[in-house]
Amino acid sequence: MQSTNAMNSNVDEARKLADEFKREGYFDKLKQKILSQEVNNGDADTAIEQIIRRKVDSIVKSMVTDDENLVFKNRGSTSALIESQLFKDNYKRLSEGDDGLNVDEYIQEQLNDKLLRSQIKEKLETLANNDKSNDTSIEKPNE
Repeated sequence: MQSTNAMNSNVDEARKLADEFKREGYFDKLKQKILSQEVNNGDADTAIEQIIRRKVDSIVKSMVTDDENLVFKNRGSTSALIESQLFKDNYKRLSEGDDGLNVDEYIQEQLNDKLLRSQIKEKLETLANNDKSNDTSIEKPNE
């Protein structure tokens, strides 16, 4: 069994690597790649992001129709209420209706893609190796 200090060190290293992945913009690029993929939506191919935007727009309009007071409430509390409805039960509201999309399932499918996983792993290994080479260059004595 690993000691607590070793496990904490591994967690710290993993967190540091995840932070570096985000800081370098790879997380945003990955997110954009997933959201920009097109799927057949009726007559034409449509980007996932556009499908989600249309569905969110439809849900918000429906919520305002059901409760017109939402328009007059504090913007922050209204946003929180809308967000809670969208995120509730793994984006259930987004999957309802003919134009629905099971967002949670779609994201899981994308993240389980072997090529995508390989690309992420390769990027993380590169970042980890760069970090290790920076650490060893700091430890080298001046020549």
